[in-house]
Amino acid sequence: MTLYGRCTTTNITLKSALSNCATALSQAVAIIYSPTYCQFAKVDKNGDLINAENEIISPDKVDKVFELRAFNQNYELRWLNESNGKGKAVLISEQDISGYLDHKIPEISALDKIHQQYILWGKKASSESTSGWAKLSTARIGSIDVPVRGLTADKRVYLNAIEYLKADEEYGNVSVVEERLIGLEVK
Repeated sequence: MTLYGRCTTTNITLKSALSNCATALSQAVAIIYSPTYCQFAKVDKNGDLINAENEIISPDKVDKVFELRAFNQNYELRWLNESNGKGKAVLISEQDISGYLDHKIPEISALDKIHQQYILWGKKASSESTSGWAKLSTARIGSIDVPVRGLTADKRVYLNAIEYLKADEEYGNVSVVEERLIGLEVK
């Protein structure tokens, strides 16, 4: 299997990165980090970030983001603020992604892949919203809205990922060379 990648050659805004990849990010979930918050969002067809209240996240809040990972089953977009609200964007996928972003990065020919899961901190805090969001809560961290349906008191939310393995050509050691987030799951 091959993992393809594209990136920007110059720094761009987060809004530009999302707009450039909006068609690939259909039904995508985003993890957003800023100096004052961490939150989940959904990516709409225009590349806007939608919060748990089903509202577009305001531009002034988007401008304060320092890192974003937006992902669906087929694609992951990464963006990192390097200076003054602009940074490099990278899109990765097992599918051909020519036409997105402006620079092809070396393909990764993986020896194998491992499906990985991470449990999100917190348990169900309140009822599901009509827009398909649930709230996770824990005393150590607080609460966070997560775009999932079907969360009950006896279930947890998992972040699913794929790890790509490659063998070292000289010594034959196998290691994880890349990871791609692919979705959230309740179970």
